[in-house]
Amino acid sequence: MTSSRTRARARSGAEPDGETREVEITWAVLAALFQFRIATAEQLRRLTAPDAGVEKMRARLRRLRAEGLAAELVLVLVLVLVLPQSGRTRGWFLTEHGVRIAGAFPELADIPAPRTPGDETAFKYTVWHQLAVVRTHLTFLTDARERGDAYGPFDFVPEVTHRFAEGKEGTVRPDGLVHYTRHTDNGLVNNTAFVELDRGTTGGIRLAAKLHAYARYWSTAPLPAGMRAGTIEAVQGGRRPLWERRYMRFPRLLFVLTGTGDTGFGNRCRQLELTARSHQVARMLQTVPAGVASLEDLETDGPGADNWWPITDLDSGPVPWWELVGTKPDQR
Repeated sequence: MTSSRTRARARSGAEPDGETREVEITWAVLAALFQFRIATAEQLRRLTAPDAGVEKMRARLRRLRAEGLAAELVLVLVLVLVLPQSGRTRGWFLTEHGVRIAGAFPELADIPAPRTPGDETAFKYTVWHQLAVVRTHLTFLTDARERGDAYGPFDFVPEVTHRFAEGKEGTVRPDGLVHYTRHTDNGLVNNTAFVELDRGTTGGIRLAAKLHAYARYWSTAPLPAGMRAGTIEAVQGGRRPLWERRYMRFPRLLFVLTGTGDTGFGNRCRQLELTARSHQVARMLQTVPAGVASLEDLETDGPGADNWWPITDLDSGPVPWWELVGTKPDQR
């Protein structure tokens, strides 16, 4: 997701001058706040300008605030459960004017516009989850940069709606959709994954219920338009999985837990493992890899380390996320 000027410079091999670089970073900051809804200055620095200091990012954000494009919230107390540092910090988000400006970027055409807070006091209690989602994305981004893999600041798309039936229960909306390309000895390998973040604020049963929703999405196979149920064509394979309209292969399922403590992490893992044995979920997991990891472990070692516990068999031990396999895996 780059500007035309950036793509032209990449082809020519030219280095950007200071003014051009500043414009590009500012564009990326606006795009990041549009896509991720809210982020701290440090998170935005790591996303868009990892080689610069955080004070430069804070100054940039103050300029955006002066231009009426961004605003801030002071976050305290509960922050320790969401971000590695404690104390006071500021979460930045786009104003209505900022949303209009960033919404005109062609690269963001498929991203739903973020809602601006009507009541900032109420908004403060809804940002913690999204800040933790950005933390999760940053673990993949940091790991990819260190490995030389293809995964950029905008390759984690939040809250992509997948509707497979009527009503609320007919929708899955993962916290993030990961598009990650690895460099291997056999060439490039594209990996996609649905990411579900849990901060320990709801019961483990509710978290595990998300597995059932994914299983329903995975198994939904509507008849093509004009084909009637019970006909020879329908019986002979007229139905195709709905998810194949979007993906070549069903994305991996990655559950990321934080703020649960060791005991809570273990309990939630066992709840996921128990749910994985139910009939419909077990059928899906024959070919769909699924794992669970602690966000704190991902921040320490990276998603590419042995941090993911296969929910079909926790005793088989942790592996990198791309080494998770189904119980009857195909060639992924």
